[in-house]
Amino acid sequence: MFGKYPEQKQSRQVMGALGAAFATLGVFLLFIDGTGGVLFTVLGGGLVLLTLFAKQKTYTKVMRVLGWFDGLS
Repeated sequence: MFGKYPEQKQSRQVMGALGAAFATLGVFLLFIDGTGGVLFTVLGGGLVLLTLFAKQKTYTKVMRVLGWFDGLS
C-alpha cells in the first residue's frame, strides 16, 4: 500500500500510528468509561481504515479537512 502512493508514505504511517494509539486507548477506556472508550475506539479505527483503504485523492481531501483543525490553534 505504501508503494502505491510513495509521496504519502510518511503521512500515512504517522496517521496509522496515531489511529492505532487512539484505538488502543479506546479499548483501555472501555473498561473504565464506556462512552469515552467507544469514542476513541471509533476515532482510532476510522484513522486506521483511512490510512489503509483510502485512495490518493480521498486521502488528500481528508488531510486538508484535518489540517483545518490545525489552523484553529
